[in-house]
Amino acid sequence: MVENHRRAAVPPRSTPGRNGVEPRSSSLGFREGNAMPEPRRAHVSDHGTIVECVQEWWGDSRNPAQARELSLLLPKLFLQFFSSTSLVLEDEAGIRAFLVGFHAPDNATEAYIHFVGVDPNLRGRGTARRLYTTFFQRAAEAGRTEVRAVTSPGNTGSIAFHQAMGFTLETGDRVTDGLPLHSDYDGPGQDRVCFHRKLTRRPPIRSPRRRGPS
Repeated sequence: MVENHRRAAVPPRSTPGRNGVEPRSSSLGFREGNAMPEPRRAHVSDHGTIVECVQEWWGDSRNPAQARELSLLLPKLFLQFFSSTSLVLEDEAGIRAFLVGFHAPDNATEAYIHFVGVDPNLRGRGTARRLYTTFFQRAAEAGRTEVRAVTSPGNTGSIAFHQAMGFTLETGDRVTDGLPLHSDYDGPGQDRVCFHRKLTRRPPIRSPRRRGPS
């Protein structure tokens, strides 16, 4: 289930961050004017740091026990078996954002984004958008034609972000507050909003054919 940090959701372009607050700069790395580094593939060795990041980044909206419970959505097996399709953004300060996703092993068309986290200090900087775009591109290059994700109905920031990224909300079995819900998707009482997006592989850029001497 995608759990974008509530302060990391990307607002519409040309607008300040949520609540009208401009994004803050961190003490290292992603300073104003600095180019954002390229996302790298995740490694199993990143797992401990990612878990710590989840517990820290969600600490302003959850108590320590709740933040630890949220981090349980990221067992090490995701990086043991899907590290090649998961992404990490880091700078001199360490990991600043991550995306855990995979290509469906049971079919050759689908990809899935499971969990995304962004340092709250980077909200409104296009960081989550960069991770998603990179995931889309690599999935398309691997022959995947669609990507899916789910979130909880109360995660309004995540829903808005996914819609801004071109996802559609899949029809559920009921509608509540205008949202199509999939009842008991993750167990009794665990309703979810399901997202779907088509992927298009970019054609390769061809060099102009050189003409021989006339």
